[in-house]
Amino acid sequence: MSHKHEDMIRQAAARWYVRMREVAPDSPERTTFEVWLLSDRRHQAAYQMVEATMEDFSSTARLKELSNALSQKLYFEQTARRKKISKLGSGLAVMLVCAGLGLLGRTQYMQWQAAPLSSEVQTTAVAQMLKRTLDDGSVVTANANSAMEIVFYRHQRLVKLSRGEAIFEVTKDPDRPFVVETPQAKVTVLGTRFAVNQLSKKVRISVDHGRVQVARADGSEQAVILHNGEVAEIEPMSAPHKVNRNAADSFSFTSGRIIFDRADMFEVADTLSRYRNPTVKAMFFGDQTPKVNAVVKVAEVESFIQTLPQSLPVSLKRKDNALQIEPKR
Repeated sequence: MSHKHEDMIRQAAARWYVRMREVAPDSPERTTFEVWLLSDRRHQAAYQMVEATMEDFSSTARLKELSNALSQKLYFEQTARRKKISKLGSGLAVMLVCAGLGLLGRTQYMQWQAAPLSSEVQTTAVAQMLKRTLDDGSVVTANANSAMEIVFYRHQRLVKLSRGEAIFEVTKDPDRPFVVETPQAKVTVLGTRFAVNQLSKKVRISVDHGRVQVARADGSEQAVILHNGEVAEIEPMSAPHKVNRNAADSFSFTSGRIIFDRADMFEVADTLSRYRNPTVKAMFFGDQTPKVNAVVKVAEVESFIQTLPQSLPVSLKRKDNALQIEPKR
C-alpha cells in the first residue's frame, strides 16, 4: 500500500475519532462507523493508532509541544488558557490528530508493524524431512538437515533459511508478501509453490507455479522475476540469473529421490550431507570439479557414494570426522 493511501486511511480514522466523541450513543452514525471499521483491518489499525496518539496528546503541555513543532505557538498559547480541550472545534481536532500522526504516528505505525505476531525456529535432523502448515495456511516442507526461523508480521510473512532446503506452498495474501531470506538471496511472493536450496557455493530458487521475485540479500543487483517452471541461482559475487534446469528436480526429495543435474562436487557434498553422518566435504580448488548427472534414492546414498570413484576422477578419504571427496591423484 502506498504512503498516500496510508495517509488517507489515517485521516479518515482521525475524522471518525472526533465524530464518535460527539455523536449520541444511539446515533445511526455509529453503525456507519462500525461498518467502516470492520471493512478492513487497516482501518482498525489506523483507528487504534489515532486513539493511542490522542492519549499521548491528552494534556495541554503535550498539545503545546505539538504546536511548537507546527509553528502554531500563538494559537496554542491562547487555547492553553482554556480549561477544557474538548471544546476545540471538530475541524481543529482533526487537524491536530493528523498533525500528530504526521509527527509521531508514522513512527508508531512502523513500530506497530515491526512487532512480530509470532516467531519460531524450525530445524530438521540429518535424514529427517518435515512438512507442516503455518498459521496463514501456507505449507513448508523442510528437507533433511535444514534450519529456518519463521516470523509473521502484520505487513509480511518472513522465513529466514540459514541452512538446507525447503519447499513453500504459499497462501495468497496481497497485503502480506511471503519473503524467504538466505545469506545470499531474498525471495518475495504473494502466492505460489517454489523451492529454495541453500548450498555452500550458491542458492537455487525453483518455481513450480506462480510468480516469484528473486534478488540479492543486499539489494545490490537487479531482481529477476521467475514464472512457472523457471529456475534462478545466485553465487556470492553475482547477480541473480536464470539457469537452464528442470524446476521439478528441486521438489524430488519429497518422494525420496535426489536428482543431480550437472552438479559439481560441492553441490554433491552439500546434498549428501543432509542424509548422513559424518558429513561429506568437497576438497577442490576453484570451481572446476567433475560434474554428476544422476538420480539417487535417499535410501541408497551410501551405495552412490561408494560408486563415485568408479565413474569419476575422484577419491574418497576419511579425515577430521568427515568423508572428503578429493581429486584422484
